[in-house]
Amino acid sequence: MKYRQLSCQDNLDEIVELVNAAYRGASGPRRWTTEAHLVQGDRLQKVDLERQLSSGEIALYAGYRDAKPVCCIALKQDGQVTEFGMFAVDPGLHGLGLGKQLLDMAESEARPYSRLFRVSVVTQNVDLIRFYERRGYSRTGEILAYPVGQRVGEPMIEGISLTVLQKKA
Repeated sequence: MKYRQLSCQDNLDEIVELVNAAYRGASGPRRWTTEAHLVQGDRLQKVDLERQLSSGEIALYAGYRDAKPVCCIALKQDGQVTEFGMFAVDPGLHGLGLGKQLLDMAESEARPYSRLFRVSVVTQNVDLIRFYERRGYSRTGEILAYPVGQRVGEPMIEGISLTVLQKKA
């Protein structure tokens, strides 16, 4: 898999489509990480992605097959802590190890600047939490409120929250 860091000059429409399909889509033969039954609406708006990239708030990496992005991840640096977000794999390619490879790449990229990796996952998405735990992440005990009204979709269930996991770099 070839990975590259993206900027505002890249075709971000494809990335927005990928992220929204991964988080809220219902199709894909081996689909297991969708939040479509928990949250409605798009996970990502192009204008928000452009703002985050242009301000330097995040570094965004994408993996390509046949010149098409099939996975992506955002890295947000806060001191010596790197938080991973916008982790997305094409729903038609789930179960092939792309997520593990992408996370390995992101950790390698961030390791020289980090002492800790963090990720926040919808608490009710138990399979995704297990994915991170299999890769050495542990629950911190910190539970965050779902970011209602922040253009990342609106909860369809009562009591939705985010579980924070971390791993030493």
